[in-house]
Order: sequence, then structure tokens, then C-alpha cells
Amino acid sequence: MNQKTVTCSFTMDRDIYNAYKSIVVKNGENVKGNIVRYMQSVIQYGTPNADTIAAIAEVQELKKDPNKKTYGSFAELLEDLDT
Repeated sequence: MNQKTVTCSFTMDRDIYNAYKSIVVKNGENVKGNIVRYMQSVIQYGTPNADTIAAIAEVQELKKDPNKKTYGSFAELLEDLDT
């Protein structure tokens, strides 16, 4: 066995796993690759705090709104704030 690798095994609710797998596969990934990438992200950025999680949820809700105003650049946004 390679000393630089570890085998992970865990048990979880089948419905949760299937729902997760369905989302991951729709995005062209597999569960193992997605989990490994998530772990690497946690290591690089740390676990998001409650404010970050809330901001992410807010952005996801805004993306669902077909009437939201969008900007082509940050300068355009600032210009709109001035008017």
C-alpha cells in the first residue's frame, strides 16, 4: 500500500447519498472526485463561516430571479450606485 494514500470508508443514509450523487453526476463529476475536491477546498480556504454560508445562499436565490439586474463590470455597478 502506498504510504501517501488512505482508504476512507463511511456509512450514510442512502437517500442523502443518492440525492448528492445525482447532483454531482449532472455536473459531470463522480462522488469520489467531488469529495476529494471539496476536501482540498476546505484545506485551502478553511470552512466557511455563517456569514459566508448566508452570502452563498443569497447569491443562489438571486440567480433564480429572472428579473434581477446584472452588470457587465464592477465599474458599471458603481456608476449605477451614483445615479
